[in-house]
Amino acid sequence: MQQTLVGCAFCDAPPGTETGEAHTWGQDERVTHPICVDCAIQTETDPDERDHVACDGCGLVVDTLAALTRFRVELGHLEGPIQLCARCSPGGLATYWTRDLEEHLVATPAE
Repeated sequence: MQQTLVGCAFCDAPPGTETGEAHTWGQDERVTHPICVDCAIQTETDPDERDHVACDGCGLVVDTLAALTRFRVELGHLEGPIQLCARCSPGGLATYWTRDLEEHLVATPAE
């Protein structure tokens, strides 16, 4: 019997790390990625502007939530949404309704 070892799709966590599932919708079907606890609980605080949204992975701020890919996380007792930009999302933008990131960019995270 062959076993496939996977880590977190959102970071470099090694195989064997406790993971849950992050779901989003592709053009025709639901897309599922493994996600570790550290990635599931990282969230950026709300930006000052009411209509601006931050990527939960890197803090990049955009002027519309549709410029980010939204994932529904299920990991033990943790459950909730995360929003990720094309740079942080595995495989880039996973949803067909996601808008072009560059034209909605407001601010990049401080390095």
